[in-house]
Amino acid sequence: MVEEAGKASGIEKFDGTDFAYWRMQIVDYLYGRKLHLPLLGTKPEAMKAEEWALLDKQVLGVIRLTLSRSVARNVVKEKTTADLMKALSGMYEKPSANNKVHLMKKLFNLKMAENVSVAQHLNEFNTITNQLSSVEIDFDDEIRALIVLASLLNSWEAMRMAVSNSTGKEKLKYNDIRDLILTEEIRRRDAGESSGSGSALNLETRGRGHFRNQCKSPKKKNEDDSANAVTEEVQDALLLAVDSPLDNWVLDLGASFHNTPHREIIQNYVAGDFGKVYLADGSALDVVGMGDVRILLPNGSVWLLEKIRHIPDLRRNLISVGQLDDERHAILFVGGTWKVTKGARVLTRGKKTGTLYMTSSPRDTIAVADASTDISLWHRRLGHMSEKGMKMLLSKGKLPELKSIDFDMCESCILGKQKRVSFLKTGRTPKAEKLELVHTDLWGPSPVASLGGSRYYITFIDDSSRKIWVYFLKNKSDVFETFKKWKAMVEIETSLKVKCLRSDNGREYIDGGFSEYCATQGIRMEKTIPVTPQQNGVAERMNRTLNERARSMRLHAGLPKTFWADAVSTAANLINQGPSVPREFRLPEEVWSGKEVKFSHLKVFDCVSYVHIDSDARSKLDAKFKICFFIGYGDEKFGYRFWDEQNRKIIRSRNVIFNEQVMYKDRSTVVSDITGIDQKKSEFVNLDELTEGTVQKRDEEDKENVNSQLDLSTSVAEIRRSSRNIRPPQRYSPTLNYLLLTDGGEPECYDEVLQDENSSKWELAMKDEMDSLLGNQTWELTELPVGKKVLHNKWVYKIKNEHDGSKRYKARLVVKGFQQKEGIDYTEIFSPVVKMSTIRLWYRKFDSFMHRIGFKRCETDHCCYVKSFDNSYIILLLYVDDMLIAGSSIEEINNLKKQLSKQFSMKDLGAAKQILGMRIIRDKANDTLKLSQSEYVKKVLSRFNMNEAKPVSTPLGSHFKLSKEQSPKTEEEMDHMSKVPYASAIGSLMYAMVCTRPDIAHAVGVVSRFMSRLGKQHWEAVKWILRYLKGSSDTCLCFTGASLKLQGYVDADFAGDIDSRKSTTGFVFTLGGTAISWASNLQKIVTLSTTEAEYVAATEAGKEMIWLHGFLDELGKKQEMGILHSDSQSAIFLAKNSAFHSKSKHIQTKYHFIRYLVEDKLVMLEKICGSKNPTDMLTKGVTIEKLKLCAASIGLLA
Repeated sequence: MVEEAGKASGIEKFDGTDFAYWRMQIVDYLYGRKLHLPLLGTKPEAMKAEEWALLDKQVLGVIRLTLSRSVARNVVKEKTTADLMKALSGMYEKPSANNKVHLMKKLFNLKMAENVSVAQHLNEFNTITNQLSSVEIDFDDEIRALIVLASLLNSWEAMRMAVSNSTGKEKLKYNDIRDLILTEEIRRRDAGESSGSGSALNLETRGRGHFRNQCKSPKKKNEDDSANAVTEEVQDALLLAVDSPLDNWVLDLGASFHNTPHREIIQNYVAGDFGKVYLADGSALDVVGMGDVRILLPNGSVWLLEKIRHIPDLRRNLISVGQLDDERHAILFVGGTWKVTKGARVLTRGKKTGTLYMTSSPRDTIAVADASTDISLWHRRLGHMSEKGMKMLLSKGKLPELKSIDFDMCESCILGKQKRVSFLKTGRTPKAEKLELVHTDLWGPSPVASLGGSRYYITFIDDSSRKIWVYFLKNKSDVFETFKKWKAMVEIETSLKVKCLRSDNGREYIDGGFSEYCATQGIRMEKTIPVTPQQNGVAERMNRTLNERARSMRLHAGLPKTFWADAVSTAANLINQGPSVPREFRLPEEVWSGKEVKFSHLKVFDCVSYVHIDSDARSKLDAKFKICFFIGYGDEKFGYRFWDEQNRKIIRSRNVIFNEQVMYKDRSTVVSDITGIDQKKSEFVNLDELTEGTVQKRDEEDKENVNSQLDLSTSVAEIRRSSRNIRPPQRYSPTLNYLLLTDGGEPECYDEVLQDENSSKWELAMKDEMDSLLGNQTWELTELPVGKKVLHNKWVYKIKNEHDGSKRYKARLVVKGFQQKEGIDYTEIFSPVVKMSTIRLWYRKFDSFMHRIGFKRCETDHCCYVKSFDNSYIILLLYVDDMLIAGSSIEEINNLKKQLSKQFSMKDLGAAKQILGMRIIRDKANDTLKLSQSEYVKKVLSRFNMNEAKPVSTPLGSHFKLSKEQSPKTEEEMDHMSKVPYASAIGSLMYAMVCTRPDIAHAVGVVSRFMSRLGKQHWEAVKWILRYLKGSSDTCLCFTGASLKLQGYVDADFAGDIDSRKSTTGFVFTLGGTAISWASNLQKIVTLSTTEAEYVAATEAGKEMIWLHGFLDELGKKQEMGILHSDSQSAIFLAKNSAFHSKSKHIQTKYHFIRYLVEDKLVMLEKICGSKNPTDMLTKGVTIEKLKLCAASIGLLA
């Protein structure tokens, strides 16, 4: 009976979830079969004990049949029904904090899934709330209703808003909301809509919502969809739309007044009872207030709408056409567009959207602000031009958007232009012909240097047209050269000659050949009487006007004083396009060029600008613009000029959007995610962005003048011309750690591994690493010592590209040792790293094994093991956990690998084709072997974004004279250079130099001296080395089958280091004609002569030769007396002469080691011609021809 009952019950087996629901089912089942008494736990008095025991066993069996195996195992010891239910309740219904937190978290994270019915969603919600009720957490009915509404999909937003806005002060009821949602789902299903479709509701007067298809008074299909607002007397209908963006306004022909539901946008608000409006079904909405609204337009201006009614329950912003008509506005609807005008002035325009005439959004509305706003805007665009000047432009039709000029006081003009009352002036008629008279004056010095380092500017003013040219200078002495360039430009442009030049009596117009030049060119010079600037009044007044206009613009924008030149440059441009009083209010530019001047391109100085970023300078996920500040004009070629605050440089662009309402001083209010994007934009460093200093240079003809208006000179860099394709800069973030950059898209952390498409391969690599660490007993677990902090671990992932094109995935577990800080917690941090004793034990184990199988450890290099046979040999090189085996017998090599595999866990990678980043290339036909790092060099170039750089022919150009004096002097320069990955670049170059590239040894040695205080010139030198590698990436060491004879070459320069005056030692040793050891090091002492420098170098080379002799002897390649070639005959004589004399007695004893070597015939010094000494390239910069000769002499071939 029990089995049949269990099968017939239909109760799902309880698996530990939803205990309340399972208990409800089991209780109902037992009561239905009158088996419920054992649940009570008390035996009825009329029942015998045997009957009670049997019944209890039967019920116990029924309950157990409804339990899953995992749950039943937990209650196998319970012998009665009551004990069983009590145990289950204690385990799965206990109101513990963990249970409560879990259920609450589940409730708060509840969100309706796509393609899930409302019934399923409500069932899930009810299940969770019932479980919470079982642990003594109950919710108010309205809270349950609100949670359900909040958990609906975004496609239900319209209904959610309609319901929440229709209740008034009444509380929501869960049952009503449930019924409403279920009904809406049925309506959507019947209408063929998905659960993602929107909806609209008609609301009854009492606030209860119903759906459109249930409306008792539905709108007919041919009725207009426009929304109409009326007063109580008019009794017109108002259709309530559900979606209502705050910025969207609808032009309504039937509305009697403007209205909005948004209280927060109403100004001059007056609360009160202003009547009612009625919906389509006759329900009424209260008008609770009135005020004014300013609609923001795309150009930053506003459109003022007055007497707007506030209707909180309305869902649309409505503009009444009738009210506009009462206010004498004209409204034109034509061709799907609309326009509102007042008189001859256009207030706003818009487009038809669907069946509604809407201002769809501020971005799409094209409108003109009210008069006062426009006047102020154009006043700022024209560089704070005077009211009189603007009226003259208006009369000439240059400002068609304005109807009159009458603006209020401008505080920036007062701050920048305030002056003393002037004396009476007498007029003077300008000259009739261009260049007949030119006024000039020099202004300066400025107390603050400009961005380009200028402290002066000189002006040239044509008296006939009153056009002005401005040039910015760093020194007074530049006046003469600037005048000659200006003269050549204007004379070619006009085909006229400068006839007269009027200036003050400054020395810059007298000294340096200025007067003689004017005399030879037929130019009459008119100089003022000393201390009488009034005689040069035109130029003096122009300087004052320039400074006042520039000061007003700069103060209004809130720019630092370093931008004074940009402001002056812009002011000069605008003065040339403004009316000139002496020229009867004609425009100087039009008088000079004869071309009409247009103002459509003018913008407010230093307003926020959104400059477009070209696609090749950003990734697909980056923003398409950067926030800059407009600081000047250029010609048609150069477009506008902008200050890039983030990258601290000036850029030019035509593709830009201006926000003329926000200035530099308001930049903190500009909300943009462009900075975060820039900081994570790229792992590559653009080296070109520092090439031309903080401010980019420009061509010679593009000087700081009024034509180009660019103050782009710089005191930190000379003009460098390049024929390569200029690429837009990719700004690197100072927060990136360039030493940890990865190539090829390797994951940065474990979470990225899980998301990587090759996650299975990475997991195998991690497993191999862990197996290796555990197998070698790298660590042992221990308790954390008291008072110590723990360093965390990190997985480092790397993809190894094999010679055959395959990829090998490697993972290493490392300790974040960089978290320790010297002087703070360096000694207080505990990290689970291997002990040095463990390393020694591992090495001792390996060393003992090698000795056991007959190998001899080299005394000159303890990581090299040699074993000789009758006619063969084997050499094993150990580098950390990598081994390279070389030998003359393949059988002996295979035998050694078998022995090693039995003793150690190792992987056989086959014939050696690559070791430590060096590729091994065998050419058996020509009997050669090459060591190449071409792939490594290409990776380095790619890492530092130099793979498209223009190659050069020498490692270090002869124009580089590097010294500590070129290090940054100011904090701004230091901060700028601190962002340069100098140390990372030097480290990458050093590895190439040490392995296969002796030709860059001297260059790398020079630039590595400035690691702590790098300057711009030092960085330029590093880029030069990278450009040299770009053109010689395939250069490699080529070993041949020639006689294995050791040859040495040594050389030294004299006092080559500019700062310390120390000399450089350079030596190289070849075996069979190919370099095997080389060095280029700064000597540790200051030598007093070339002989002494060469003598010290010979000693250093001699020590290296002795070591090489010993190493080769142990490898079985015993050498005879080594030959060391030097191009210094005096150093050779000094080494062979053991007598001390006055010229050598000061040399430290250790450097006389070379004499011992020569006397014992361990080293033979021989003279070599300097032109044939290959070590020249290790001590100094050499020509291209000498570099090729040196490289070929040591087996370094392309």
